[in-house]
Amino acid sequence: MTRDHVDLQPLNTLRVPALAEHFAEVTVSSQLQGLLAHARSNHWPITVLGEGSNVVLGDLLPGLVLLQRCKGITVLEEDDQQARVQVAAGENWHGLVRWCLERGYLGLENLALIPGSVGAAPIQNIGAYGVEVGEFIQSVQCRLLPTGEHRVLDRDACAFGYRDSVFKRELKDATLIESVTFILPKSREPVTSYPTLAAYLEAYDIVDPDAREVFEAVVAIRSNRLPDPAELPNVGSFFKNPVLDDATFTALAADHPAMPHYEDPAGHKIPAAWLIEQCGFKQCEGAVRVDADHALVIVNPEHRPAAEVAALARDIVGAVQARFGILLEQEPRRYGIFEQ
Repeated sequence: MTRDHVDLQPLNTLRVPALAEHFAEVTVSSQLQGLLAHARSNHWPITVLGEGSNVVLGDLLPGLVLLQRCKGITVLEEDDQQARVQVAAGENWHGLVRWCLERGYLGLENLALIPGSVGAAPIQNIGAYGVEVGEFIQSVQCRLLPTGEHRVLDRDACAFGYRDSVFKRELKDATLIESVTFILPKSREPVTSYPTLAAYLEAYDIVDPDAREVFEAVVAIRSNRLPDPAELPNVGSFFKNPVLDDATFTALAADHPAMPHYEDPAGHKIPAAWLIEQCGFKQCEGAVRVDADHALVIVNPEHRPAAEVAALARDIVGAVQARFGILLEQEPRRYGIFEQ
């Protein structure tokens, strides 16, 4: 059953005012076929929402907005070395990380406290503190929105990259993820090489951390550095950290010797937050502004419209490009009609 003209402001963490022309909440997969057929028969475009943590919504979302709220965690196989776990897309991501840790399923602890749902994780190939989720995904079960066809994409078909996947390219806005299947080891050397995490562990004299200690460290770091969307509306990191080739990096480092960087398989990764700070945005004021503690986060405490968020993002991109010759790429996806 669909509803008309539904307020989406409580359903996006940036808290921008937004209205769904038509709306349905999906709690069991059996609802999908009928809803998709109904949308097709009415020629409605379809937008899928999870927890609204990585999206910027326009004033109006035409067509049908589907809120993916299917829940369930199933251990498909388990032995002494690993577990294969299927997780419904509507499960909370941080809740899944805790659930795995409690059962000795390792690998996701570096991804603790990332906001959002499990279904959003493969779209963005979420990553933090030296780990990306794609490493642990065996397959993604989804529906093609134009046809309602069920598809299973293995890890290779998902084409994971840095904050990237097939769901952001060839299948952009064309699928509804129903569940994700993970393969999680029971024995694994913790990943602690990321500078911020390594510094925290050293500061607290944690020499040989286990998965629980890494989890707790990540939670502490994120809690201290990033504003809670429930208290200060935001979508987390608004821009990707740019990755430069050797020639570009060498030239830029010569002009900016204090520029921080760290090595990445794809090249030299530059903290976007540093670039934004150098352009003076961390000191800006306004109803929509850059967070005072973390320049990578745009906050919207007064629940202003998405057009104002988009305007600030454009200003940031333009300033960074003018000063450093680097084009920042926005992380959250934009949906709907943005009024000026």
